[in-house]
Amino acid sequence: MSVDVEESRETENFDVGLDKLKLIVERMESGGLGLQDSLKLFEEGVGISRRLFEILSQSEGRVEELLADLDRIPFSRGES
Repeated sequence: MSVDVEESRETENFDVGLDKLKLIVERMESGGLGLQDSLKLFEEGVGISRRLFEILSQSEGRVEELLADLDRIPFSRGES
């Protein structure tokens, strides 16, 4: 699988996860949930949050790699 496809999937997974987390927060903030339902949603939200942080961490590492590669590319100032 190519890097572009993997990055696209990670971005999609991040966006989907973030949307799910927003829905969980809205549902919990709206009230009317019992303790068991609230706890279940909270646990689900924590799991999603962990995955989102993993994706962000991987993305940060990739950006650092790209910046390091950029530093190694010799650029000329247009002088001949």
